Amino acid sequence: TLWLENGGWKVEGTISPRGGSLDVDSFVGHEFSYDLDGSRHYFAPREPDVSGKQYVILAGTSDGFLVRCELERKIETPDLSISSLDIIVKPYCAPRGASRFLELVRQKYFDGVVLNRVVPNFLTQFGIAKDHELKTTWGSMPILDDRPFMQFETGYVSFAGNGPDSRTTEIFIAMPGASPEQLEYFGENSWETPFAVVQDANVLTKIYSGYGDMPPWGEGPASDRIYEADGYEYLAQNFPNLDYIDRCYIVDEEIGENMAAEL
Repeated sequence: TLWLENGGWKVEGTISPRGGSLDVDSFVGHEFSYDLDGSRHYFAPREPDVSGKQYVILAGTSDGFLVRCELERKIETPDLSISSLDIIVKPYCAPRGASRFLELVRQKYFDGVVLNRVVPNFLTQFGIAKDHELKTTWGSMPILDDRPFMQFETGYVSFAGNGPDSRTTEIFIAMPGASPEQLEYFGENSWETPFAVVQDANVLTKIYSGYGDMPPWGEGPASDRIYEADGYEYLAQNFPNLDYIDRCYIVDEEIGENMAAEL
């Protein structure tokens, strides 16, 4: 609800427990409130961003959302055994980035996606879909930058980009062993804002990294080549040992859906 200038409150809408968004015409300093479990909370959105819009994230009673990305591995050895990446999404850290990531997970965008850039002591990167139409569609829908909230640490998750307001689908994770200077550098660009953290960052060291960085820094997979229609054929022919994400899902929602199916 929002407070009207002539007094009283106006109900603007409802956001479902699964999350969502609500656009409201307002002005700087306008007071809003929301009801959560019978308690009413009051707030005023922060100053407008570069687009002229104000925004606020309401995380309810949740400290974060657990997203599990189960892995498909081409090479498995006992000392490098790993079955999944558990990612805690923290919406209050980067509201737009967190919202886009959860939306992509719910749309099953990351299912079958390659972990195409894995560089020890630097980063792990993924987010180019196998389906050409899917990656083209989502790649044409960038989101605005979030305001920086915290400094990078090992295991922090962020969108990659190539300029202000350029984030679409590619994700990178700061690897164990990254130097303090590198972690500080990660946050220098406005589009590199952490929105999540890997629950156990040490599992990142077990992802296949034998091909090195992408060109021109190494001889690993070229991202622009993966974006082409036959990008995954290119990977299979030239980089057969890469690890892939089998599927990603929000754990609480998966449990809820399984329970409902059993009723």
